[in-house]
Amino acid sequence: MPIFDRYVAKEILLPFLAGLLFLTQLLLATQVLAQADVLFGSGVSVLDIVWILVALIPNVLGYVLPVAFLLGAVIGIGRLSEDREIIAMGAAGLSTARLVRVPLVIGLFVTAAAVWLSIQVQPAGFALVRARVGEVIKRNVASDVRPGTFYDQIPGFTLYAEKVRGGAWSNVLISDRSNPRAPVLALAHHGRLEPVGTGQEMRLVLDDGELHREQAGADEYVAADFRHGEVVLGLGTTFSDRNSFSRSTGELTMADLDRRIAADLARGDRASARKFEGYKQRRFAQPLAILPFALLSVPLGASRRVGRAFAMTAAIGAMIAHYVLMRSGEVMAQSGALPAWAALQLPTVVLSALAVALIVLQARRGPGAVR
Repeated sequence: MPIFDRYVAKEILLPFLAGLLFLTQLLLATQVLAQADVLFGSGVSVLDIVWILVALIPNVLGYVLPVAFLLGAVIGIGRLSEDREIIAMGAAGLSTARLVRVPLVIGLFVTAAAVWLSIQVQPAGFALVRARVGEVIKRNVASDVRPGTFYDQIPGFTLYAEKVRGGAWSNVLISDRSNPRAPVLALAHHGRLEPVGTGQEMRLVLDDGELHREQAGADEYVAADFRHGEVVLGLGTTFSDRNSFSRSTGELTMADLDRRIAADLARGDRASARKFEGYKQRRFAQPLAILPFALLSVPLGASRRVGRAFAMTAAIGAMIAHYVLMRSGEVMAQSGALPAWAALQLPTVVLSALAVALIVLQARRGPGAVR
């Protein structure tokens, strides 16, 4: 690589990496705060939080990489412009269009990494997060039972324990109203809740107790002693409302999306098929935003006449424009106005065309040209 290209690459990479680190930390903190009621529960360890944050990084990078790259490239090129190095480059006979090569090459590498993360790593990371958060919720439920307090967060059940130590209960009362026509009252000397599998189920274990059941509208009353009893409970909305990752399509692999689309088409549900085709194409479209941002970085950063403040404002405007075009493309894809692959690439095509036009205009006017 020529010395000039290495110099420009260094100017871009340093702010890009700094922005990447800052924005990643910011979004991870946002994710933690969004799940604060779960991640700061009584059954959470530091290892759980670390594991969840690490698994979330691929998803966060999918949003952060394009933004951090655009800001880093604009700052890097802008620094060259402010120090009049671009004017010196023009005096040496080099066009400002020559600057495009470096951010574009770096952008190609970053895009390839972002596509790999989006297709391969993000679904696996989402699956790990969903499973880990589910485990944490179950441990929180088991740990939230307090001695001498009625616990009614499990749909259809009310739990009471006289003593609680290390997740084990003593002198337990369980009211089961899951079947209103035949409520059950269980009394036991010992009990506990145990997680079951990766779903929303938990196992209620009771030892040395008795059951009382009354059938509504009948004279029957059943009472029975037991030495050991187990029943699997579904946490229902207690689980689904707390685990926002259980409702995400992020963990669907490309093969899963293809199967879902084929199944929807076989049922004749074209609206659902178009929606999931949009999800699939977004996995490519979001990383490809880096390419028009690489092209835009030169006309946004290389002019001294408008200043760095305008360049940064224009960069933010480009991000907003990309988001609006992406959302518009998703709407067109779901309505069937355009094929999903074309609709989702709309922001890449429009912003790339705009960037090329600005680069040509600036090259004609020379270094420091007003955009």
